[in-house]
Amino acid sequence: MINRIWNHHFGAGLVRSLENFGIKGEKPSHPELLDWLAIQFVERGWSIKEMHRLLMNSRTYKQSSHISDERLATDPQNRLLSRMPMRRMNAEALRDSLLYVSGKLETRAGGPPDRVTVKRDGMVVVNESVTGEWRRSIYLQYRRTEIPTMMDTFDYPEMGPNCVARNISTVSPQSLMLMNNQHIRDLAAAFADRVDKSLTGKKTGAAAQVTTVYHLALSRSPSEEELRMGVDTLKDLKLDWRGDKNGPLITYCHTILNSAAFLYVD
Repeated sequence: MINRIWNHHFGAGLVRSLENFGIKGEKPSHPELLDWLAIQFVERGWSIKEMHRLLMNSRTYKQSSHISDERLATDPQNRLLSRMPMRRMNAEALRDSLLYVSGKLETRAGGPPDRVTVKRDGMVVVNESVTGEWRRSIYLQYRRTEIPTMMDTFDYPEMGPNCVARNISTVSPQSLMLMNNQHIRDLAAAFADRVDKSLTGKKTGAAAQVTTVYHLALSRSPSEEELRMGVDTLKDLKLDWRGDKNGPLITYCHTILNSAAFLYVD
């Protein structure tokens, strides 16, 4: 269990062969650390939440993902934990994040699963609720032949009896879906509307819009360069949209939702 929790947070277990702790499995990179964490797991009442808290408050978890030449030369595969690995959000976290940022996440828990519909073009989409929102991905209906297309595209685990670890891929259909899928575009429009509403009665302008977008999507303020680029981008988009008041901000929000800063955990 400890090895799997570590794998969840760091992208690789202290023992990389998750399915094999035996003689034929890979040796742990840090055996003393693995033993210590196992003892902590027992002493903390077998609480998985406590182990999440312990790992995420550690200096190892708080490391930067920046790779220096020295670290790359001495620890090319990061087995010595010299840096935090750059990891893309998994399918469930990505979908939930898109819904949350756009203000379209329904927080209702429990009950029957949310049904899906297979469209004529083969896309499997999740049906929205009566409120026009969607629940978290854990509440979706999953069938072997009807996996929601977005989940399948972003490496949702195979529905087999022995899925020890997810496949992790970076392929063009993922970028194409985020750019062209109508549902993603609708969420970008909802995100832009949320930005406008949050600025009602406050200071408006391109700089305020860019700052609000970064706060909502990335939970941080933009750097000076990011702010300047965002303001310039909105000015250019206003010319491209030829008087459309909503188009520039929607396009900018869509761009941020497609950015590596949003998709990857750093």
